[in-house]
Amino acid sequence: MLKRKLGMTALALVAAAAMAGCSGGNGNGSSSGNGGDSSPSGSAPSSPASASASGSSELKPVELTWYYPLNQLQPDQQKVEDAVNKIVKEKLNATVKLKPVVFGDYVQKMNTVLAASEKFDIMWTGYLIKPEELVRKGALMPLDDLINQYAPDLKADMPQYMWDGLTVDGKIYGIANQQINGTRYGFIIQKRFADKYQLDTSSIKKLEDLEPFLEKLKQGEPDIIPFNGFVNTALRDETYWGLPGLDDHFYVKIGDPTYKLYRYPEEELNLYRLMSKWYKAGYIYKDAATAKMNDYVAKGQIAVDFNNVLKPGVEAEVKAKNGGNDVIVVPISDWFTNGYSATTNQSISRTSPNPERAMMLLNLVNTDPELYNLLCNGLEGEHYEKKPEGYIVPAADTKYRPNVDWVFGNVFNSYLKEGQPQNVWEETKKINETAELNPVGGFHFNSEPVVTEIANLNAVWGEYKKGIQTGTLDFDKTWPSLYEKLKEAGEDKYVAEVTKQFEEFLKSKGLKQ
Repeated sequence: MLKRKLGMTALALVAAAAMAGCSGGNGNGSSSGNGGDSSPSGSAPSSPASASASGSSELKPVELTWYYPLNQLQPDQQKVEDAVNKIVKEKLNATVKLKPVVFGDYVQKMNTVLAASEKFDIMWTGYLIKPEELVRKGALMPLDDLINQYAPDLKADMPQYMWDGLTVDGKIYGIANQQINGTRYGFIIQKRFADKYQLDTSSIKKLEDLEPFLEKLKQGEPDIIPFNGFVNTALRDETYWGLPGLDDHFYVKIGDPTYKLYRYPEEELNLYRLMSKWYKAGYIYKDAATAKMNDYVAKGQIAVDFNNVLKPGVEAEVKAKNGGNDVIVVPISDWFTNGYSATTNQSISRTSPNPERAMMLLNLVNTDPELYNLLCNGLEGEHYEKKPEGYIVPAADTKYRPNVDWVFGNVFNSYLKEGQPQNVWEETKKINETAELNPVGGFHFNSEPVVTEIANLNAVWGEYKKGIQTGTLDFDKTWPSLYEKLKEAGEDKYVAEVTKQFEEFLKSKGLKQ
């Protein structure tokens, strides 16, 4: 079993994003839902925070703009936005223009928005578009003073290690969307196939153990894709920790007091070789490198998927996206964490015309369950129904079902979904408190000295990455030429800079003399 893993390197990260597999953080989940009603100690009566407590009568009206990603755009988006603005208008004398963007287009869209110096207020930041990199580009506003003055409830609710994870050069640049803050690798398998082929889940300790089951699926289920393929990498033994926030190819060996860095270790390359083998065997869809796999998932055509956040209650969440088919979870690791790696957050743009009100809105979204669940689930009675048992069920013909609660804010304020255990949030918090901690999870890399090299390396990887990670490119034939192109793109200079900064980090933390 995997007991210790690389940091944010994860199998099927894009697919896990669609499944909300992204790790977040801890929280007490005891929000009173008073929104921005609590003002900081000593605030003047005329301050925006205190004005919101008196019905927002002393606040001037403003319009805020909020960009965030979704799996797909929602037909009733405007209807939900109108309902959101009834609450925001009453409590903050503001309105918010919601600007959802499809996940696959989000990075390009936001790069365009930022390059044009567009005036907007809030943007989702995380594993797709990292806050630290945006800070280096001057795109984000430091939030320390705004948090202290306009979001005291939120500040108190979030543990310090999460604020530390969003701190760059001593300043905070994001509000974490609190949720599961641990990682546990494993498989999500459709129950109907596990039952039909009598899968012994206790026998699955590593990826290769799945091969007999995948072969049965290939022979017996011609209309089913046995395995979804990888979109990112993970080491599967107990050898390494990874450095989070980089390009997912730096590791240190567990227990090594020198913290020597390893780049592309053989264990990682062997994973690519395994994917090549599975692709040739017909376990992975022939167009895996280019296909929109979510379309196949929605039709229930993916038998086995790899997931990096097998959180409590994930079965119910995945069932809703998997053609309504029941699934089982087969973990092959214990829980581990990097602390907080800025995976899903909200940040305020440097160009925001109203940063104070933007912070008040973020405080409200994270402390008012009504507003938060409106964003997540839409209108009660129209988009979903509340059951006496305490969970919600989406309407059969709903026109608003983003199914990405982790994009909007603190999931500990989420209504339970059908199939989620009543204690899901308590169990999630327990995981956050007990997951094994990566000793180098707090490393933050300043990319400025090698920004050109990183761009060149990303361009090279962009050409090959999905192909080798889904097996559609033969790894042993591809790797020599790929590595040569990486060297030409600035690999050595990049590695030298990461090594230099990592050594400085180790000394600053007392991990190395």
